[in-house]
Order: sequence, then structure tokens, then C-alpha cells
Amino acid sequence: MTKNLVADAIELDHDDPFISLAHLFDMPLDEKGQTAIYLNGNSLGPKPKNIDAELQKECENWGRLGVRGHFHQAHPWIVYNERVTHSLARLVGAKPEEVVATGTLTTNLHATFISFYRPTPTRFKVLRLLGFPSDTYAIASQVKQRFETLREFMQVDPFNLDDAIIEIRPDAQGYIDLQAFKNVIAEHGESTAIVWIEAVHYLTGQYFNIAEITQLAHAAGCKMGVDLAHAIGNVPLALHDWGVDFAVWCSYKYLSAGPGAIAGLYVHEKHLTDPTMPRLAGWWGHNKLTRFQMPTTFDPIPTAESWQMSNSGIFLLAALQRALVVFDTVDYNALREKNQRLVAYLEQLIQTELPTDIQIITPKHPDERGCQLSLRLQHADKTISLEKIFYQQGIICDVRDDLVRVAPMGLYTTFLDVFRFVDKLKTICLEVKAS
Repeated sequence: MTKNLVADAIELDHDDPFISLAHLFDMPLDEKGQTAIYLNGNSLGPKPKNIDAELQKECENWGRLGVRGHFHQAHPWIVYNERVTHSLARLVGAKPEEVVATGTLTTNLHATFISFYRPTPTRFKVLRLLGFPSDTYAIASQVKQRFETLREFMQVDPFNLDDAIIEIRPDAQGYIDLQAFKNVIAEHGESTAIVWIEAVHYLTGQYFNIAEITQLAHAAGCKMGVDLAHAIGNVPLALHDWGVDFAVWCSYKYLSAGPGAIAGLYVHEKHLTDPTMPRLAGWWGHNKLTRFQMPTTFDPIPTAESWQMSNSGIFLLAALQRALVVFDTVDYNALREKNQRLVAYLEQLIQTELPTDIQIITPKHPDERGCQLSLRLQHADKTISLEKIFYQQGIICDVRDDLVRVAPMGLYTTFLDVFRFVDKLKTICLEVKAS
């Protein structure tokens, strides 16, 4: 690439109104011990530097207070989860009472499906976007469990198990337009209990029109559930205003709360005090005023907190709380605009420098994508370990055969990082080209 392109990247960084906050993170290193080009926040965000001190403080509280730490300190453990409530509500566009940090994404999916998947012989289907495998396994097990329980009770098959999960599949280019949702809901809506999609598709990076899909689902009498794993901290969300019934997410991707971080869930306020709502009850979802009195009758907290089952992992919550401080200190709309500029710049460089070597399968329209661009290496030798080659070039990103998912994130990615990535990508394409 020419020196002019390097200068352009440097100028873009200099003039950008959203300054990189990479200095707030411990950025991963390459095999030479140098700071890597880290484009893998869609799998695991880099570690915020401020987490160390917070974890150390809670370790000291544990040692100093023991069990009294639940009540007798500045941030009592019994209500520690409340420290992240407003930050999470802001990121997902919800009321504070509609969100809670708890569990993991898949356990939260199971917990919310217990509440919202209530099949009948005439309304039993789950319409779902063909997406992340963990969702696939969890939803299939939920459907099978209800089927077997109802069959044992009724002594007949309650519904056709083979027709219970309807998958909405992308076209040959990996794209799913709104009409596809309209068609499937029109065909199956009257027999569907839940419409379930990833807000941002993990593989293609497509960001779906959740507001309109929710309207379609509700018009057909279905509940609407959303997987926010690749959306929270990445794209604008307004779950409450959109009327989404429930949602779940993990916190280790764009939120940078650490490997295996505590996750979260959202339940719309209209469901919070529904006395008929079943749930997997546990003592941490019980009224905080009487929780430690150990009553025998479950008294659910009238918020999303009632979906908690066990006491919260304080170290996990501490890490999440410090990670969210970064988001609390920035204008989220400005971050979204920065991400769009970075992705557009990446797209432009690829189309200019690698027009025949790289196919971009993520939608082109800025409103239909977040940080991620999914790139297919057109001529790569699939017998070669592409991930190893990327790492040898000082790049950490997600590589799946010939599909490379890169996520320039405005908190810590610069235009110069993007330029350097594409410059190295040219070398990689030549090195892995099939003969």
C-alpha cells in the first residue's frame, strides 16, 4: 500500500471525534510480544485495566468481613447486582426493573423459556433464526422436554414434534431480508408460541430489525425473544419500546467483562407481576427483605431479579461493574457512529485492495450491521491453518475455515489498526492461495 494510505489512516484517527480508549485496556500481544491487531471483541473483549483493583478490593472484603460482607460494607453483597442494573438498562434500552445480571446466556435462555414457552396442541412452534449452536441445542431440549411431559400427562402426542421448530434460513449469500420473516410468520404464526432470533447474527454480522419483527410476532399472537450476545455493547437497542417480551445476553464479548462473565436477562415489565408466570424459582429471586429469614413460600421480587436462582458471583459482578464504567463514560451514540466509520473504512480498503480475493458477506447498509464484518477468503487453501497464519502476522480474529470474522470496536480499535490489518491481509491472501 502507498504511503498516502498510511497518512490517510493517521489523519482519520487525528480528526476523529471519538478518541480511542485503548489505554484503558490490557490489549493482547502477538507471538513476538508486541501489541496485536485485536479484532476479536465479538468473541472475547480485551481486559479493562480497572478490573484488577476491584477484584482485589472484594477479595480484601471477603478476608476482612467474611459472611458479614453480605450486609456490612459500602456495597453489600446481598444487593451487589444493583450496581450494574442502570448501566445494563441503558445498553439494552430497558427500564431498570426489567433487567438483571445473572447466570450465563444459555442458562438464562433455559430460565426464560420455562416462563415463556408454554405450548398447547394448537400453538407449540418456535420460529427461530438458524444461528448459534448453543441456542439450537437449548431450544431443542426445551421443546423435547415439554413434549415428553405433556405426552406422559395426556397419554397422546400433544403436538407434532417434527414440526415444532421452524428455522428461518439465509439465502445463498448469507442474508435474511425482512420479507423472509414476514413469510414464515404468515405461514406459521397462528401455531407459534415464540419467535426467537439473534439481534446480530454471530456468523454473518447481520443486525436485524427487531422492532418490526416484534410487531409481526405480536400481531400473530406470538411471544418475542431475542439473543443479544453479539448485540449488547455493539448496536443500539430499545427492548422496552420495541415491546420485546424477553431477551438474554452474555457479557464477555463487546462488554469486556471477562471469560465466563456473568450474563444477563431482560423481561418486559408487563410480565413482571403476572401471577400465572412460571419460573425456575430460587432463593436469590425471593423478596430481599425476608430472603435470609428462609420462609417456605417463594415471594418473587417484582422485577427481573425474580429470575435469579442462586446468589450472585461477586467477583464476576465486580468485573462486569468495572467493565461497564467504560461504557458509562462514553456517549453510546457516538461510539456507534465511530464503529460505523471503522467498518465502512475496512470495507472500502478491502474493496479497493482485495476486490477479487475477499467476499464480504455482512450486509452493506450501515443499519444492518454492527462492528463485525465477515470475510470469505475466495481462494484460500482450506488445508492450511489460517488462524495460525493470522496470528503469525500479529492479528487476533475469529477464523473458521475460509470465513474470517473481524470486529473493529471503537473503544480500542483505530483507523490505523484497520489499515494495518488490510495491509497484512494482502500478504495472507497471497500466502494461503490454493494452487
